[in-house]
Amino acid sequence: MKITSFVLLLCALSHLSLQGEDFRTWQMITGGRFEAKLNEVGSRTVTLENKAGKTIDFPISDLKPSDQAYIREWRATQDAAPSSDAAAFERTDFAKLVYSELVYSKGKRLASFSPEPTDSPKYFAFYRSAMWCPPCRSFTPDLVDFYKKQKRADAPFELIFISSDRSEDDMAEYMDEYEMPWPAFAYGENKSIVARNGTGIPNLIVTDADGNKLLDSYDSSGKFIGPTTVMKELKALLED
Repeated sequence: MKITSFVLLLCALSHLSLQGEDFRTWQMITGGRFEAKLNEVGSRTVTLENKAGKTIDFPISDLKPSDQAYIREWRATQDAAPSSDAAAFERTDFAKLVYSELVYSKGKRLASFSPEPTDSPKYFAFYRSAMWCPPCRSFTPDLVDFYKKQKRADAPFELIFISSDRSEDDMAEYMDEYEMPWPAFAYGENKSIVARNGTGIPNLIVTDADGNKLLDSYDSSGKFIGPTTVMKELKALLED
């Protein structure tokens, strides 16, 4: 059954009263909502069941960060032994540093983010931006679309937001307003984790898994070439 058909079926049944606490409302990054029960968690998908007993393997990346956090918490409560897939991945020291203090948007507030045990991307993209910056607000929707498309294609990268906002509340509002589906460094943390050629925003930087810088919104002479150029170059890198 196609995902869209399954979601329509779920929505059609949403008027029915729920039995027990296993059923909950799920939110898709495209804006849709549906009621379902979580049965199983895989590396990239979750098995969801509607009131009629129909099940589907739904892509985790198509769910909002708050639902992805629920999935991680649900799995943490299970007594099952760690999968062999989890043991097969070993993060680099740089990746461990990146994943050490992350948050995600949970409405207009921030919550602690925990990566999946198997998350060990080949590339990291770091997006320095702020709500008060008009060029940032212009570029962010394009980056959101790019991220969603690449994640659906299982691209081996993760994007981290580095806030240049004036407060944590502004950061949370910015992430919520633009529905940023990626995690962020906690406010004020790790701003210098990647060496930069320039300090302006919006700035998109790409590194390998060891933190070696591959792409920057500034060239080696300090000239601003822009995040759109970097996004296109990252797309080509992910397609190699």
